[in-house]
Amino acid sequence: MTGPARRPRSPRGEEGETLIEVLVAVVLMGVAFVTIFGGIGTAIISSVRQQQVTGADSVVRSAAEKVVGDPYVSCARGYETPAPPPGYTVTVTIEYWDGVGAFATACPAADTGVQKVTLTVRSTGPHPVKDTTLDVVKRESMLS
Repeated sequence: MTGPARRPRSPRGEEGETLIEVLVAVVLMGVAFVTIFGGIGTAIISSVRQQQVTGADSVVRSAAEKVVGDPYVSCARGYETPAPPPGYTVTVTIEYWDGVGAFATACPAADTGVQKVTLTVRSTGPHPVKDTTLDVVKRESMLS
């Protein structure tokens, strides 16, 4: 009489992996990949935003140089700025010194010869950043 057949034992170290060990390994690798790709995505978005901030700063400074170089215009309604690159808009706002101690949006009857020109650059790309603003004070030249 023969007994139940027994499976031969594998030599030590050749048993293989259990299903739970494989699942744990796959989950750990998945978490690692999600973390890595999330970090790469965040770095790309940060880089694009920093590029837009730097671009807006460059545009506002270029506009300010143009406004400073232009001659003073009494009760000016606007000053010309260079055309901004695609993805940016420039807004020019002028306030006039009232001669008492404040700037006002309306030109006084007698122009005091001082204007505050506010240049605002807005990025219009897919990830717009905060507006970049620069104030320039223009004075009428006393030299004739």
